[in-house]
Amino acid sequence: MDHPKNDMNYTEYAIEWMKTHETPLPPDHQMALESIPSYLNKKLGERNFSTAQLFEAASTERSTGYKIMNGQLLPSRDSLLRVAFALGLDVNEVQYLLKVGRRARLTPRDSRDAAILHCIIKHTPLLEANLVLFEAGEEPL
Repeated sequence: MDHPKNDMNYTEYAIEWMKTHETPLPPDHQMALESIPSYLNKKLGERNFSTAQLFEAASTERSTGYKIMNGQLLPSRDSLLRVAFALGLDVNEVQYLLKVGRRARLTPRDSRDAAILHCIIKHTPLLEANLVLFEAGEEPL
Protein backbone atom coordinates (compact mmCIF):
# COMPACT_ATOMS: atom_id res chain seq x y z
CA MET A 1 0.00 0.00 0.00
CA ASP A 2 1.46 3.36 -1.02
CA HIS A 3 1.89 6.28 1.33
CA PRO A 4 -1.18 8.55 1.17
CA LYS A 5 -0.91 11.67 -0.95
CA ASN A 6 -3.12 13.88 1.20
CA ASP A 7 -4.54 14.28 4.68
CA MET A 8 -8.06 13.27 3.60
CA ASN A 9 -7.06 9.63 2.95
CA TYR A 10 -4.59 9.26 5.81
CA THR A 11 -6.99 7.87 8.41
CA GLU A 12 -8.31 5.26 6.00
CA TYR A 13 -4.74 4.40 5.01
CA ALA A 14 -3.63 4.01 8.64
CA ILE A 15 -6.61 1.79 9.47
CA GLU A 16 -5.97 -0.45 6.47
CA TRP A 17 -2.29 -0.70 7.40
CA MET A 18 -3.18 -1.75 10.95
CA LYS A 19 -5.59 -4.40 9.66
CA THR A 20 -2.97 -5.99 7.41
CA HIS A 21 0.28 -5.59 9.39
CA GLU A 22 1.53 -6.81 12.73
CA THR A 23 3.48 -3.59 13.39
CA PRO A 24 2.47 0.06 13.76
CA LEU A 25 2.98 2.46 10.89
CA PRO A 26 6.68 2.86 10.07
CA PRO A 27 8.07 6.37 10.73
CA ASP A 28 8.30 7.19 7.02
CA HIS A 29 4.56 6.51 6.69
CA GLN A 30 3.49 8.58 9.67
CA MET A 31 2.01 11.94 8.83
CA ALA A 32 3.24 14.85 10.90
CA LEU A 33 1.04 17.89 11.22
CA GLU A 34 2.40 20.91 9.42
CA SER A 35 3.53 23.77 11.68
CA ILE A 36 1.75 27.12 11.84
CA PRO A 37 4.84 29.01 10.59
CA SER A 38 5.26 26.59 7.68
CA TYR A 39 1.61 26.85 6.64
CA LEU A 40 1.48 30.62 7.01
CA ASN A 41 4.72 31.08 5.07
CA LYS A 42 3.26 29.00 2.26
CA LYS A 43 0.09 31.12 2.21
CA LEU A 44 2.10 34.37 2.40
CA GLY A 45 4.04 33.27 -0.67
CA GLU A 46 0.87 32.35 -2.56
CA ARG A 47 -0.66 35.74 -1.82
CA ASN A 48 2.52 37.80 -2.12
CA PHE A 49 2.11 39.16 1.42
CA SER A 50 4.88 40.04 3.85
CA THR A 51 4.70 38.98 7.47
CA ALA A 52 4.34 42.62 8.51
CA GLN A 53 1.44 43.13 6.06
CA LEU A 54 -0.27 39.99 7.30
CA PHE A 55 -0.23 40.90 10.95
CA GLU A 56 -1.19 44.50 10.28
CA ALA A 57 -4.20 43.28 8.28
CA ALA A 58 -4.98 40.79 11.06
CA SER A 59 -4.94 43.55 13.71
CA THR A 60 -2.14 41.74 15.53
CA GLU A 61 0.86 43.40 17.13
CA ARG A 62 4.01 42.96 15.07
CA SER A 63 5.96 41.41 17.98
CA THR A 64 3.18 38.87 18.53
CA GLY A 65 3.11 38.10 14.81
CA TYR A 66 6.83 37.43 14.71
CA LYS A 67 6.58 35.14 17.75
CA ILE A 68 3.90 33.18 15.91
CA MET A 69 6.03 32.99 12.76
CA ASN A 70 9.06 31.84 14.78
CA GLY A 71 7.05 29.12 16.50
CA GLN A 72 7.52 30.77 19.91
CA LEU A 73 3.82 31.42 20.44
CA LEU A 74 0.79 29.23 19.84
CA PRO A 75 -1.91 31.73 18.82
CA SER A 76 -5.43 31.74 20.14
CA ARG A 77 -8.31 30.57 17.98
CA ASP A 78 -9.44 34.17 17.41
CA SER A 79 -5.89 35.18 16.41
CA LEU A 80 -5.82 32.38 13.84
CA LEU A 81 -9.22 33.45 12.54
CA ARG A 82 -8.05 37.06 12.17
CA VAL A 83 -5.05 35.78 10.20
CA ALA A 84 -7.39 33.68 8.06
CA PHE A 85 -9.52 36.72 7.24
CA ALA A 86 -6.41 38.80 6.49
CA LEU A 87 -5.18 36.14 4.06
CA GLY A 88 -8.62 35.64 2.50
CA LEU A 89 -8.56 31.91 3.18
CA ASP A 90 -11.45 29.74 2.08
CA VAL A 91 -13.37 27.50 4.49
CA ASN A 92 -11.16 24.44 3.96
CA GLU A 93 -8.00 26.50 4.43
CA VAL A 94 -9.40 28.06 7.61
CA GLN A 95 -10.33 24.66 9.03
CA TYR A 96 -6.85 23.38 8.22
CA LEU A 97 -5.21 26.42 9.85
CA LEU A 98 -7.24 25.78 13.00
CA LYS A 99 -6.23 22.12 12.92
CA VAL A 100 -2.55 23.01 12.51
CA GLY A 101 -2.94 25.50 15.35
CA ARG A 102 -4.51 22.80 17.51
CA ARG A 103 -7.68 24.82 17.93
CA ALA A 104 -11.31 23.80 17.55
CA ARG A 105 -12.60 23.89 14.01
CA LEU A 106 -15.54 26.08 13.09
CA THR A 107 -18.95 24.46 13.41
CA PRO A 108 -22.28 25.83 12.19
CA ARG A 109 -23.89 24.45 15.36
CA ASP A 110 -22.38 27.34 17.31
CA SER A 111 -24.00 30.70 16.53
CA ARG A 112 -20.72 32.63 16.62
CA ASP A 113 -18.98 30.06 14.43
CA ALA A 114 -21.93 30.08 12.03
CA ALA A 115 -21.60 33.86 11.63
CA ILE A 116 -17.83 33.51 11.09
CA LEU A 117 -18.36 30.76 8.51
CA HIS A 118 -20.88 32.92 6.69
CA CYS A 119 -18.38 35.78 6.56
CA ILE A 120 -15.61 33.48 5.29
CA ILE A 121 -17.84 32.07 2.56
CA LYS A 122 -18.88 35.59 1.50
CA HIS A 123 -15.23 36.81 1.58
CA THR A 124 -16.16 39.47 4.12
CA PRO A 125 -13.23 41.65 5.25
CA LEU A 126 -12.17 41.32 8.90
CA LEU A 127 -13.58 44.66 10.04
CA GLU A 128 -16.97 43.91 8.48
CA ALA A 129 -16.93 40.40 9.94
CA ASN A 130 -16.39 41.89 13.39
CA LEU A 131 -19.35 44.21 12.79
CA VAL A 132 -21.50 41.23 11.77
CA LEU A 133 -20.47 39.43 14.97
CA PHE A 134 -21.14 42.50 17.12
CA GLU A 135 -24.58 43.03 15.56
CA ALA A 136 -25.39 39.37 16.18
CA GLY A 137 -24.54 39.82 19.85
CA GLU A 138 -21.37 37.78 19.52
CA GLU A 139 -17.82 38.59 20.60
CA PRO A 140 -15.77 40.12 17.73
CA LEU A 141 -12.53 38.46 16.70
